[in-house]
Amino acid sequence: MLPMICVLAVVVMTTNPAEASEPSLPAPVTKDLKAIADQCTEAGGKPQAASAVKRADLNGDGKEDFILDVGSISCEGAASIYGDREKAVSVYAGDGSAGAALVFSDMVFGAKLEGAGPAAKLWLSVSGAGCGKKPAADFASESFCERPLQWNSKTNKLEYAPVSTVKMIQ
Repeated sequence: MLPMICVLAVVVMTTNPAEASEPSLPAPVTKDLKAIADQCTEAGGKPQAASAVKRADLNGDGKEDFILDVGSISCEGAASIYGDREKAVSVYAGDGSAGAALVFSDMVFGAKLEGAGPAAKLWLSVSGAGCGKKPAADFASESFCERPLQWNSKTNKLEYAPVSTVKMIQ
């Protein structure tokens, strides 16, 4: 009879977003992701930030840009830490050499990346004036839409595309 050999594999999971994030994230993105995750940890929760950063070329320069979407982070044990409505979304323009600069930040109801390569577009869910509408008397009556971002080469920033490009949410 042959001796039985047991192999035990141990997988260590980390809740530290700086360790959990990909090593190729630029320092400003890693720093901001860690600060957001730390809010969860300080409230006694465990941040789940695996899908918090998306990558796309949003300014058409052929270099990867980074979208940090707080709405894609959950906080196990402290679910309300990030609020129940608008969440921060920030975009960093990558420089192709492991660096990045903040080029957009706002509070939105959702973020959706569409397309890839130079055709990539980030659509943000906004309300009221962001949709070209007057603010409603109460949240239940508010108008919501998806509005894309576009690159402004004069300011080297992303900004909302004209209101004429919005897609109203029914």
